[in-house]
Amino acid sequence: MSLASIVVLLSGMFALVFINYDYMQFRLLIAGNYIHTDVLNEMFQTHLGFVPDNYNRYFDNLVVAVVTQEIRQVGGDRFTYQYTPTMRQAQRNRVQQQAAQAEFREIADGVAYLWLPNISPQVENFVMDNKVELAGFDNLVLDLRGNGGGNLAVSQAISGLFLERRAVVGIDYARHNIFTRERRASGNIYLEFDQIIILQDYRTASAAESLIAALQANLDNVTTIGQTSVGKAVGQVTLPMRRGFAVRATVIYIQTPDGGSIHNVGLAPDIYLYGEDFIEFALELLGANNE
Repeated sequence: MSLASIVVLLSGMFALVFINYDYMQFRLLIAGNYIHTDVLNEMFQTHLGFVPDNYNRYFDNLVVAVVTQEIRQVGGDRFTYQYTPTMRQAQRNRVQQQAAQAEFREIADGVAYLWLPNISPQVENFVMDNKVELAGFDNLVLDLRGNGGGNLAVSQAISGLFLERRAVVGIDYARHNIFTRERRASGNIYLEFDQIIILQDYRTASAAESLIAALQANLDNVTTIGQTSVGKAVGQVTLPMRRGFAVRATVIYIQTPDGGSIHNVGLAPDIYLYGEDFIEFALELLGANNE
């Protein structure tokens, strides 16, 4: 290694220590020397669910947990929090179990029914695996009831099957302009239907709402049926940490393709529907006979 490289490396290490000096001192003071270990034990148990043998090893996780809890309590942002390893694995299992329930079938002559229980990579794979058969139908009933959302990139990929290349499917507004961007359809139209009926309810949220908004904004043959959706128009990033932990934080406002926001408002359906048979009602709108 050259002298210049050594100087650059040492300068970087010095800058890192200088920037984090206060926190490093605080960490050493509390994790290494604070006398009231009963208080520390209670904090670890409350925020992480266990008391570690070594406070130093998990002190950063404790700090993250405390800060994200304050964010939730002060700012009301329930989407910012820390995953413990157990929580993270449980979340992965829930997403996979939900995705496994995705359904595609013919419900009437020329009418396809597609139920997406969440917006996950597994659901994207399901849609892509069935897109050839889907393309053979005249009309589509897209069921997003109970869909709590998921991955915006997946929503973008699915909506791209219906839209022209480069069509705007949403806008991500970030704190720094460099990260603010339009999300656009990446492929050419693959799925074309005479009519698309979307079923939604009070549990339809997040990336599922983005999918609805993208189709509504770009197509003139979409009719939504059900109840007003949740209105979750903020997006999160999840960063993995050591020892299986991860931190999830809200980093963007999600806007509809025309620049509007549905946050805390939701998407109102074209036709309100509550107790009736949603699929039967959709078929009546299409003038189709149930199989």
